[in-house]
Amino acid sequence: MKTSILFIYMLLAFTTKAAVTVSGKIVENTSNEPLEYANIVLLSLPDSTFLTGTTSNEKGLFRFDNLNSGKYLLKISYVGFEDRHVRADVSSIPVDLGDIRLDESNVLNEVVVTSKIPPFQSGINGGIVANVSTTLLSTVGTASDVLQRMPGVVSENGRITVFGKGAPIVYINNRKIQDASELERLESSEISTVELITSPGAKYDAEGRAVLLIKTKNRTSGFSAQITERFRVGKYLGDNENVSAAYAQGGLNLFASYYHNYTKRESTEDHFFTLKNADGLWKHTTLLPGYLYYGNSQQATAGFDYSLNDKHAIGGQYQFYTSGYEYDMPISTSTDLDDALFETSQSQSYTKDEGCQHLVNAFYNGDFSDRFSLRLDFDYLKNHNNKDQQTEESVNSAPANAVDIFNQTDYDLYAGKLTNGWKSDSGIIEFGGEYNNIAGNGFVRSNGATDNTEFTNTEKKAAAFASYSHKLAGMNVVAGLRYEYTTEHYTEGSGRKPIIDRTYSDWYPNFSVSGAIKNVDLSLAFNKRTQRPNFNQLNGNVIYVNRFVFQKGDPYLNKSNIYDLNLQATFKAFYLNMGYTYIKNPVLLFFTEQENNPNAILSTYANFPEYQTLHATLNWNTKIAFWQPNYSIDLTKPFFSANYDGQMIEYDKFNYSLRAYNDFMLPKGWVLSCNFFHWSDRQDAFFESKGYQRFDAGLRKSFLNNSLRFNLMVYDLFDGVKEKAHMQLDNIFWDTDKKNETRYVTLSITYMFNNYKKKYRGESAAQDDINRF
Repeated sequence: MKTSILFIYMLLAFTTKAAVTVSGKIVENTSNEPLEYANIVLLSLPDSTFLTGTTSNEKGLFRFDNLNSGKYLLKISYVGFEDRHVRADVSSIPVDLGDIRLDESNVLNEVVVTSKIPPFQSGINGGIVANVSTTLLSTVGTASDVLQRMPGVVSENGRITVFGKGAPIVYINNRKIQDASELERLESSEISTVELITSPGAKYDAEGRAVLLIKTKNRTSGFSAQITERFRVGKYLGDNENVSAAYAQGGLNLFASYYHNYTKRESTEDHFFTLKNADGLWKHTTLLPGYLYYGNSQQATAGFDYSLNDKHAIGGQYQFYTSGYEYDMPISTSTDLDDALFETSQSQSYTKDEGCQHLVNAFYNGDFSDRFSLRLDFDYLKNHNNKDQQTEESVNSAPANAVDIFNQTDYDLYAGKLTNGWKSDSGIIEFGGEYNNIAGNGFVRSNGATDNTEFTNTEKKAAAFASYSHKLAGMNVVAGLRYEYTTEHYTEGSGRKPIIDRTYSDWYPNFSVSGAIKNVDLSLAFNKRTQRPNFNQLNGNVIYVNRFVFQKGDPYLNKSNIYDLNLQATFKAFYLNMGYTYIKNPVLLFFTEQENNPNAILSTYANFPEYQTLHATLNWNTKIAFWQPNYSIDLTKPFFSANYDGQMIEYDKFNYSLRAYNDFMLPKGWVLSCNFFHWSDRQDAFFESKGYQRFDAGLRKSFLNNSLRFNLMVYDLFDGVKEKAHMQLDNIFWDTDKKNETRYVTLSITYMFNNYKKKYRGESAAQDDINRF
């Protein structure tokens, strides 16, 4: 392991001869305040050919290295400000352009009126950037609403994913978010830009196949407060409250917030299992008519961010999260053997899942020169969870039998991450390392329906990474390498009998090249990533459904290796992303026979040999008079095969989805949204699901100089979302018909005082491990 990590640091020995640099500082003209994240594009003269681009840092500084002698033109743009063009004549000495001042654009209701800046643009190193503050994206509601309008980003059942990539890592002002609800608490009007990176580099955890970077607007100092009340009205009433406050003075930022969410909804599920074994043909039918789900969660956050001087900053924050989920399910079951009724049962199952989590994060940022910077992050997390399942089951009209299963798990995580940056005359080098230590234990207690057991689980991971970025012939070339070394130890029983004791290590390379050919921005990228099983998938605790259906995880699961190849093109209002993915040893949910009861069905997880997909996203986003359409079509072709009933089944049908967002700008600042979604029949490994449609409509407006915001939305207006799916594998066929409460109305009212947004600059040192809890 030491040799492997040393090899990465040896990459830093790469040096080339010194070359001429061009540098400067972007500031606001009236206040002289530095502007962070301004876009600076370098063009050659006299033909204005695109050469490269960069962005300004927190101090407004930027720099172009390794330039040949000649004449250049710099185009500077920043959302909400007028574009600026600056000429640079380069000879044999460095060129310092000094302060470059930008003037604000004309503003109407805090939405910049301009036709020059499109909603989406190509990022410097590939990916795509959404200009939120200068477009109608700033009025859609929350950060979650903004993200799902980005090309390739999909929102289903409240979960944000990147098409073909899965769940992304999300940053807000360079800080990894701790839970998805934070996206609901960040208002879209506070966002400056959002960047989607579909091929992350070596500095990101190997489990991150996509990254979303959210940048908020620069704010003034002082006191701020924000109160949001959100109602959800379906069959039942739900509510969501968020109160936050912040104070900034000089280099000190103090912030605190409280968040509460209550949800109650109804669902219906029907499951049909067919099982062939030596006893004959079993048919299990399970009906869950109108069961209730209750969710009640709270989160409190407090922290500080202090700049010691203009080069060094420290900070810390504490988050406490508590959640309670309850399911109240009436269950009706019938079992046939060779088409003859074998058994019927009626049961009432009540499950209560309670958890709490403590998270402490601290950081240090240091700029030791114009070339070298350092960043240190630390996390401590403590997670506790209890799950109690009580079931009253009556078989063949006999007296009810009580089944009680109680699970408890406790985990502690310690993590640290060091990131260094070095700007050489030939390019930019980033390098660093991180270490994570996870220790957990738990137990299962039952009155006889399942086995009593207890376990311990220890996982340690060390990683090192390095990447090098270089401008070559007008193209930006990035190469990186990450090394991870992991040990896992799992025991069962009071005597802590070793079940798993394994060590594995791997390299994760990435390479990308991006640039412009005439009016088309192009990017080609390759990387290798991984996916480790989450703790729910590893948890061997058994969930009892009825005498013939059980659920559990598998502690023997291995990680998956993922190879991604992506080509991206942007031309005017069109965006295209095409990719190929190969997954080795994917972890998939499936159904099998229970080991000690071959007539019962067990829902669990396993590693399968491989899974491949081709995928593409095409987006069209423009503005026509008062209408702004944002249309995306996503295509997927899977390559997967599995055995069923002695035959090999191929799963290789094309799947597609259409997302059509339509915003209409009405008089007096009202905005009407009419959005349509269509999903075709889909194949995902050996699961096949039926397609469905959804139509949403909404009306929004701001009052009192944007201090008071009103947003009304109706989801699934025609109640078209119905989940139907089936799976066939080995000797089991499963068919399901599920209807969630997808038609509902939300009303959000937000009042903001001062509009100041805290800018905590810390990052999580182990966000992917935190997400696994």
